[in-house]
Amino acid sequence: MKEKSSTPQSRWAKRSLKQQLLYKFINDYGYERGPVVAAAIVDDILALTDELYSEHLPPRHINWPAVPVRNSTKGKSPDIHQLVNVRLQMVTDQEVAVLNDQKLLGQQAAKRTFNQHRFARWCQEAYDQGAVLTLFDLSLLSGLGEGQVGYLLRQYQEEHQTTLPLRGTVHDIGPAVSHKAEVIRRFLRGQSPAAIARELNHTQQAVDTYIKDYEVTRKLVQKFPIKEIPALSRRSISLVKEHIKLIRQYEPDLAFYSANGKSASNNSSHLTSPTGEGQREFV
Repeated sequence: MKEKSSTPQSRWAKRSLKQQLLYKFINDYGYERGPVVAAAIVDDILALTDELYSEHLPPRHINWPAVPVRNSTKGKSPDIHQLVNVRLQMVTDQEVAVLNDQKLLGQQAAKRTFNQHRFARWCQEAYDQGAVLTLFDLSLLSGLGEGQVGYLLRQYQEEHQTTLPLRGTVHDIGPAVSHKAEVIRRFLRGQSPAAIARELNHTQQAVDTYIKDYEVTRKLVQKFPIKEIPALSRRSISLVKEHIKLIRQYEPDLAFYSANGKSASNNSSHLTSPTGEGQREFV
């Protein structure tokens, strides 16, 4: 029987403290045959915790379940097997000032800037506590859709020339390639991989992988048609396109492959979309 697709409700339910405790009792403490007893113990623990510690949370703050930076899953799996609680400040005085900036009122710019600053701060606060937030987290915290959150974050990162420590970036999952391009851009400007990892909140392994992928594309464009490179390198078309843009920007004299045996200008090559219909995507 086909498994039902996840919903916001089911995704949120998996993040509850109760589900985290149940998972530990059943999988780590030998209650795999006694889920009813485990659930009763968890309910007692939660009731006692609420009674004793709820007043310790400062005003304007919230405890939020987030994925630890060192997630227990292997590879690039999006699965979540462990969560940690982080404390986030819902709003700061500076952000309230932005929301009420007379220069921005009536332009939608105030609301946009307000949310962008909150998103950036929340991501950094969580990262400083050893966890990473997702677009889903930011959507629930702000009341905005995931698509809108993603759009605002892309705008913010482009405007500020920075990379925020979102889960998709830190754990290198999802289709986004902008953070990978920023790593290569800095590398081509002469910055060391160690400095790049530190400044962009990336692991050293991720930075090294991005640079290696770029070097593979760089070698292949000199020996094969661009349209064949995604299959040869086993990388997405969007990533290969980003690599080629960077080659053109930083190595304009690099000769691309030409079918007639002559060196071709790297400004004349193109990448064909796998969607067909005879359309070309120039990069």
